Amino acid sequence: MELRPELTTRQQTALSPRLYQSMKILRLSAPDLLELLHKELDENPALEIPEPSDYDHDAGLSAERQLWEDYVRADGSRQGSFQGERPLNVSELAASPVTLSDHLTLQLDLEGLPVEEHRIGLALIGSLDDDGYLRDSVECIAGAIGEPAARVEQVLTVLQGLDPPGVGARDLEECLRIQLLQMKAGRLAVEIVARFLPEVARNAYGEIARAVKAPLARVEKAVALIRELNPVPGSLFDVSPPAGAVIPDVFLLVEEGRVRVLANRETLPPLKLNQVYQELAAAGEAGPETVDYIKNKIRDATRLIRDLKQRRATITRVAEAIAGHQPDFFTRGPAYLRPLSIEDIARELEVHPSTISRAILGKYMNTPFGIFEFRYFFSSGYTTAGGERLAANAVKKRISELIAREDARKPLSDQKIATLLAGEEIRISRRTVAKYREEMGALPSWQRKKIGICRDTLPGSSGE
Repeated sequence: MELRPELTTRQQTALSPRLYQSMKILRLSAPDLLELLHKELDENPALEIPEPSDYDHDAGLSAERQLWEDYVRADGSRQGSFQGERPLNVSELAASPVTLSDHLTLQLDLEGLPVEEHRIGLALIGSLDDDGYLRDSVECIAGAIGEPAARVEQVLTVLQGLDPPGVGARDLEECLRIQLLQMKAGRLAVEIVARFLPEVARNAYGEIARAVKAPLARVEKAVALIRELNPVPGSLFDVSPPAGAVIPDVFLLVEEGRVRVLANRETLPPLKLNQVYQELAAAGEAGPETVDYIKNKIRDATRLIRDLKQRRATITRVAEAIAGHQPDFFTRGPAYLRPLSIEDIARELEVHPSTISRAILGKYMNTPFGIFEFRYFFSSGYTTAGGERLAANAVKKRISELIAREDARKPLSDQKIATLLAGEEIRISRRTVAKYREEMGALPSWQRKKIGICRDTLPGSSGE
């Protein structure tokens, strides 16, 4: 066998720090983003919130402002204007928290893996802790699911390429290395993570520079980049119970059957560049180091303002696309939700599905029927005998209604619910009914019957 050098070319996506920040801002929920903005306002003197006098009150109403006033005027008249819909319970509108498992499973489904590898991926996701780390060994997981360790390791590599960056790592070093490799940060930063994390913690830049034989300035730059990484990928996802109030990112107003989308600008403060700092940078009269410092801060502030505008535009575009695919939901109610996939929206907006995945994470919209999470509108579905397509969430809603109206002493079994749905031309199996019932937190029929009997025996009950 003869060994000889060979030159090949291939395309590979490089994630720059600038793009990394843009993706991070898109992924954050409104409360998390507000916390980030407060931090930036504290640390960057070139960034500020404009005074009320800075606004042009004589410029007239913008189209968005006019839409907002239309929304406010119509708000009081929407109640009770949708005939045929039963009043919704508050619990039905409560937003469930976005979990790390949900976010990763959604992305794993987009990878198009073979069935067995998809099953391994789900097992790996289920083995992650709240911080997003894989604490169990690959060998242990492979033994539990009956798959070769090499195959599990291969799927783990796929998992580690998903969002958030660093997820699926087995230790801090691997977590940071994954993020650096995705950013194409260079060999020096990767080597520092692999060999000098204790020195980084001690700010021993000189020791690191001497050991790697690199200029001190390069080491300081690499360490600064490392410190910006997220050592706890799972921290982006709240594992605590959901808060009672949810702030919508967009409002949807229905007028004469047409849906209009309005970005909620009240959740985040407006930002602008500090004029004094701009003048100092333009004059260049301060010392070189001071001028460089000011220019760097102005550049960071400009980039943040641009990323915020891009985030708002992307979320609004996604909401408009959802409205275009789900017109019956917004005009007739949740029972008319249709199947919709992330790929459908990605194709329409001509972006990668991962961008849509980030844009819907932890985002909410205020509709005529209450506040819903963006991800609520994405689900698989069924085709009725009459050819009508229904989303899985709409089927779940119908199951919930059947259970709510059942006789507590003779609750409906999963098979009976499947039969009733078949009578409505919704043909799903008993096992699917059981799966949806468990996902909604509803008890099986024998337990619901037991609770009904207990209620009948309470003092003052109307039972026998």
